[in-house]
Amino acid sequence: MARVLSGTAPQMAAQGRVDTSPASAWIEAHYEAFRGKWVAVRLDPPTLVASASTLDQLFDAVPEDELNTCLVQYVYTLEQEQAIPGPWWQP
Repeated sequence: MARVLSGTAPQMAAQGRVDTSPASAWIEAHYEAFRGKWVAVRLDPPTLVASASTLDQLFDAVPEDELNTCLVQYVYTLEQEQAIPGPWWQP
């Protein structure tokens, strides 16, 4: 935990935005192969790091330091894509 001395203002560092478009394009190009799975795709260069049926399995498969440089996304099944979204309280 950081410690702030009295009379000093906390310092904040600006964080740049990460460009996820190459990893998103990779997922879109390989969408059919990973339907119903969670995928972790490295941002630069965009390559598959791991895929799994559940998010917990994906987190277990990818080291935490490598996960920080990945785009994690769920790839919908055909049934999920065709479902009409409604209020969260409706089945």
